[in-house]
Amino acid sequence: MTQLKHASNPMLTKLINPFRFIAGFRALAAGVLVILVTAVLAYFSNTHFPDILSVKISGDLPFWFLVSQGAGNWFIVSVVLYLTAVIASPSSVRLVDIFGTQALARFPYLPAAGIGFFGSVEKFGQYVLWENLGMGDGPVAMAGWEMGFAILLMMLTILLSIWLVALMYNAFKISANLKGAKSGGLFILGFIVSIVLTRLFSNYLLAGLV
Repeated sequence: MTQLKHASNPMLTKLINPFRFIAGFRALAAGVLVILVTAVLAYFSNTHFPDILSVKISGDLPFWFLVSQGAGNWFIVSVVLYLTAVIASPSSVRLVDIFGTQALARFPYLPAAGIGFFGSVEKFGQYVLWENLGMGDGPVAMAGWEMGFAILLMMLTILLSIWLVALMYNAFKISANLKGAKSGGLFILGFIVSIVLTRLFSNYLLAGLV
């Protein structure tokens, strides 16, 4: 029934599983471009991605840091999922398919990099910290519409994160030629390992800024 629904909705299929139509070097070229443009946008909006899932607002980060962070996040998760696929897949796995589709799967974080252009989210964070924990430089005045807009942007970020994970999973499943619970379990394991490793990598980069 699920396959019939996807077949009857090609737009939905292209949104959550474009890897039926693009893979290999074409996906790799498009994905690398996405990562670079995301870094440019993140530089001007003061946004960064401390691991493969998190989105944070932080100013004064140099451009090389954001390019390194984006490339590192992609490289680490691709290596982890490639090794997982080579060990578990019954068929041969192409390196370029894993790296290319995982690069293209980063697309949802291109619009996420623009969220930092709106100061509402950072201001809302300062407001919550001061009101609830007394942390910060002092009271933060915030109108009701600003709070509503900040919450809307945070909800949008969550939706983009869900889209990102769906794309990463479909990229892994198709590139590794795995199905069912086996593909889901292995992806979750690789995803968790990648979060830990990419967080350590970002901490290493941050230490270099001190």
